[in-house]
Amino acid sequence: MARDFNEDDLVYGDSWGLVHRGVLEDREIERMKALRDKVYGKVGVAITTLKPIGRVEIDGEVYEARLNNGYLDVRTQVKAVGVDVGYVLVNEYRKEGN
Repeated sequence: MARDFNEDDLVYGDSWGLVHRGVLEDREIERMKALRDKVYGKVGVAITTLKPIGRVEIDGEVYEARLNNGYLDVRTQVKAVGVDVGYVLVNEYRKEGN
């Protein structure tokens, strides 16, 4: 990832969940950080409709995912923008210039 996180930062990239370090146990934080590092910034595809929760495939692995709001149809490209407890946070992927 491009930026480092310190003790006062959120641990979930550009998360909407805003879960702060003092809320979760250390092992759960480490698990979420590992997942974030694995998927952050990667492009995948919705394998179910996201309304706003569903499933996506990124690098051949399936994850529970959540949009900030709205919905996306099956086979829509998505980009992972963070991790919140139990979910990879995604936005619709739009190629630059479109």
